[in-house]
Amino acid sequence: MRISVNYIIRRIAGALFTLWVALTINFILPRLMGGDPAEYIASTTAMGSREYADALRVQFGLDKGVFEQYVLYLDELLKGNMGISFSIFPVPVAAIIGRAIPWTLFIVLISTVLSFVIAWILGTLAALKKGKIFDHIVVGTSFYIQSTPAFFISMLILMGLSFYLRWFPMSHAMPSGIPPGTPWYRLVGPICYHAFLPVLSLIVISLAGRMVMMRSNILQIFSEDYITLAQAKGLRRSKILIKYALRNALLPSFTGLMLSLGAAVGGAITTELIFSYPGIGLTIMNAIYNQDYPLIQGCFTIIAVSIIFMNFLADLIYPLLDPRVGLS
Repeated sequence: MRISVNYIIRRIAGALFTLWVALTINFILPRLMGGDPAEYIASTTAMGSREYADALRVQFGLDKGVFEQYVLYLDELLKGNMGISFSIFPVPVAAIIGRAIPWTLFIVLISTVLSFVIAWILGTLAALKKGKIFDHIVVGTSFYIQSTPAFFISMLILMGLSFYLRWFPMSHAMPSGIPPGTPWYRLVGPICYHAFLPVLSLIVISLAGRMVMMRSNILQIFSEDYITLAQAKGLRRSKILIKYALRNALLPSFTGLMLSLGAAVGGAITTELIFSYPGIGLTIMNAIYNQDYPLIQGCFTIIAVSIIFMNFLADLIYPLLDPRVGLS
């Protein structure tokens, strides 16, 4: 398939404009929270000393005008510099995010892929058994999960499997007391063990909507004329499902999968808070509590870039999956 240059240019221009808007909002929102980071740090480390707060304000660049701060913020981002953390001074924001992102990607990517695979399988089976007991169980369970707050589901899993049954740890990504220099292969088991409940929680939370969507897609595809024609030709139902129905039914879910993978960098703030998991979501919440402007901006910059990039990639890949969509 020939890809139009004009289409790519328009998509790149749209992505850059969206990124600029996201970065601008990213700069404004922390400053709308109220409070003064310099005064907050001074109150916790220097008994609220006014002189110390003024010195911090100069050191952090908060003594400059808002527009000047905004220009410096964009200029440093273009250079690849996300600044220095206020709350963990003088640690660079990039170093803090670099430590948190692997934990987040580990649980969110695994849970996202597993959730889509399980949802596609269960949704397809529910559609094929429409009106039967299995279909009623899948649909009923989906609506029940969707009507339950995500944090409550995570808390139920934590209380049931960790607090009462004591099958899994209640928090953290690794057991404490691991000696330095421990070989990586000895850490795989403990890491997976600690990640099981967060992954399970994320799968359960996201599974319901995806199952219902896949079921609806399959039922809609089976009502199309070309499926009726295939049935009239005497083709086996399994062949119709694999060759005709599944490919078209998966297309609407593809964009959702790509966006979910892009949002994976943002983690799941609620889940990471409940399980005290040291990912990017927990980092964001700690940065908000500490009024750490550079860390908040750095985290949301990474999230915005990943989502915009995955959305742009989906726009290029989708026509390859569906020839009816043109890139003109």
